[in-house]
Amino acid sequence: MTGSDEHRDNGRVPSFSYVKLVGTDGGGNEKVLPMILRDRSGTGVGAMYIGKEVLNPAGEYVLRDAEGFEEKVRLVWTRRVADYVQMVGLAMVGE
Repeated sequence: MTGSDEHRDNGRVPSFSYVKLVGTDGGGNEKVLPMILRDRSGTGVGAMYIGKEVLNPAGEYVLRDAEGFEEKVRLVWTRRVADYVQMVGLAMVGE
């Protein structure tokens, strides 16, 4: 582990909870994708998505938890780690 990895890990809080990434499809209809939230930092979240959807970096998304609370997020990066499994980095968008 490098020094920058250690610094980055210091601000993360592992959570492993289920959330939904909510966006819209081409017709403007709500599209809900299940995610597993891995960790949260002061600026964003790391999550895992299992499915066939291709996430659009230009899309507008919100994270919705089990209680219905929503936070606007921006897709920062994705990395395919296996067939139909993507690691996802999302930044919180302050309003």
